[in-house]
Order: sequence, then C-alpha cells, then structure tokens
Amino acid sequence: MPSEPVPAARGAGRAAGRGRRRPRLNRGDRQEIALLDSVERLVGGKPLAEITLDEIAAGAGLSRAAVYFYFDGRDAVLRAALDRAIEAGMGILDAHAGRGLGEALADIMADFLGWWRRKGGLICAIIDQSGRDAQLRDAWRAFFERSGGILAEALERDRAAGLVPDLGDAREMCVALTYMCERNFYMLFSREHRAEEEEELCALLVRLSRRALGYPAS
Repeated sequence: MPSEPVPAARGAGRAAGRGRRRPRLNRGDRQEIALLDSVERLVGGKPLAEITLDEIAAGAGLSRAAVYFYFDGRDAVLRAALDRAIEAGMGILDAHAGRGLGEALADIMADFLGWWRRKGGLICAIIDQSGRDAQLRDAWRAFFERSGGILAEALERDRAAGLVPDLGDAREMCVALTYMCERNFYMLFSREHRAEEEEELCALLVRLSRRALGYPAS
C-alpha cells in the first residue's frame, strides 16, 4: 500500500450517501464505482495483497489501461475501496444522529451487522492489512475514535436526561465498546459461520453494551 494519502473515488462518496436523493451518475462515476465494487468482490476470495490490477479491471469490465484514467494504480484503487468502506460505516452513525444511545443502540448494532454482511471481506482485509500499513492503521483507528465520540454524545444526552447513571468517561467507554464489537464481528466474519450466529452475536453485543453503559436490560 502507498504511504501517501489517496482520495476516495469521486463517485464513491455519492454512492454511499443515505437519506437523500442521489444525483444521476455519469459514465465516469459509474466506472469508478465499478472498480471499487470489483475490489470488494475479489477480497471475498483471496488476500488483499494478491489482488492484481488486471483482476480489478476485468471485474469492472474495463481494460487495464482504462483504470489509469481514474487511479494512479492498483494500490490507489485498493485504498479508495477501503476508504469507501469506512465512509459507509460513518454513514450508519450519521443516520442515527440526535437519538439517545439507549433508544438507538439496537438499531445501530443491526445496521453495523448489515455493514459487515455487505462488506465483511473488505473489512477483514482492512483489519489484516492495518498491521502492515501505518497509514491504514491510523485511518482505522480514527474511524473508531470518531465513532466513539458520536456514541458518547448520544450517551451524554441520556445521562443529562436522567435515563442512565454516569459510570465514567463516556468517550473512553464508547471507544472501548466499539473495539469490542469490531473484534467479535471480525472473528465471526473471518471464518465460515451460520447466519444464526450473526443474529446471536448482534443481540449479545447489544446486551453487553447496555450493561456496560448502565442501561437497563431491553
């Protein structure tokens, strides 16, 4: 992976938007998105490091030369696909902005389960690659820091309303819980498993999070 920052594809941010009318994509946008979609399909069957530019291009129905119209090379396409996955994760939290955490927690967890179902191969690749890529590791950590901060704001609203006791630093607690959820989802989606296990894990993580934050059992 390159050491310099690589921006996400121009069409990727618009494609990941939620809750608003999407603008009509032009041919270039569609082809950029097709390249990122190709990466997501490929990581379901092989390690990220083994994916070639030719495979990415073929999966998008494009030539190798056409890829360079949108990206500097293989690593730039991979980084844009990883960035898009992180952006989609942030979109989940944005969709629940303004709600109390006690009210929204189960919905947020269910939406993140859907995120893992759609992008599990790519998310596992992010986690695996972050151990060897300092820039990616920083981006992944920043995602959890931002997520924990948003969840902490929702928790503080509930504390101010008297819905839950103050058991400690809200941000530290929420960041720790997001890492707990990441590790458990990763351990599940990085192996063969039954669909029932996904629902069971989601329900368990909701219960553990509610108990850790001081909420009554739902």
